[in-house]
Amino acid sequence: MGFEFGLQGLLRVRESFERKEELKLAVAIGELKRLKMMLARVREELASIEDRISKLLARGTTGADLHLLCFEKMLLERREQALAHVVSTALKEVKQQQIRLQEARQKRTVLEDLREKQLALFLLAEGRKDQQMLDDTFLMRRFAEDSGKGVA
Repeated sequence: MGFEFGLQGLLRVRESFERKEELKLAVAIGELKRLKMMLARVREELASIEDRISKLLARGTTGADLHLLCFEKMLLERREQALAHVVSTALKEVKQQQIRLQEARQKRTVLEDLREKQLALFLLAEGRKDQQMLDDTFLMRRFAEDSGKGVA
């Protein structure tokens, strides 16, 4: 008789759940990277506007041009703050998803460990049965040999 793990169905469910959590983590990490890139671009635009403002101030400009650049800078600063907040939220989501994945792995590992222990016990019992059969065979031969010598 072969080894059967009674909780094999549950183990498959746990493995499936772990794979889903891994995929969710990959999506969350991808979103975080995308948001960080957007934030970096906004910061580059801000640096560019600040550079243009300082160049305009150095060579002289009209108030309208300066006002327009300052307004553009203010809008980018607001966008930067909003994106920084979204990045922070996305980072928290990645950390929470990592925790959920770790919990899913632990649940699967518990079942796998139980399966391994049950398999080891099964193999030990099978080994004992095999050894008992060998011992019984040896004793029967020995008894048959001993009884055959006494009769002759």
